[in-house]
Amino acid sequence: MTDLPFFADGPAPGVDLSLFGRFTGSWELDCTEFEPDGTSTVHHGEWHFGYALGGHATTDVWILPGVEHGVSVRFPDPSAGDGVWRSTWIGPGRRRVHSFLAAPSPGGITLDGGDLRWTFHRLRPSSFLWRNEARNDDGSWRLQQSFEVWRIH
Repeated sequence: MTDLPFFADGPAPGVDLSLFGRFTGSWELDCTEFEPDGTSTVHHGEWHFGYALGGHATTDVWILPGVEHGVSVRFPDPSAGDGVWRSTWIGPGRRRVHSFLAAPSPGGITLDGGDLRWTFHRLRPSSFLWRNEARNDDGSWRLQQSFEVWRIH
């Protein structure tokens, strides 16, 4: 992978990428999509994490065949706060781009995108859970997707 200039073998000297670097490698997932009417659909997919941009960022690609392919680029930004990262996700299938501020939270990582909130939780070396929530008009949150994710060995 590192023969391409976009990818890196690991973090650059002095750059702490451990918040998302812990996910480096390949994972399988089951994605449950929740509709506002209460119905849900489950899709099987994959998620691949690695280092990028000279070791100054992490990147990941998730693939839900027939639904969406998405890519994120994430990097720490001390100017945004202690332990805060910037994260941008691009989903060309649904023509979406989302920007987040990410930080460690109790039990995981929370990405705040204003009207979107993504969380990584129940973090274990070989599995984790992920949620995509949207803010309702009344300020409450509605679960849109959840992923059960496990490492491919």
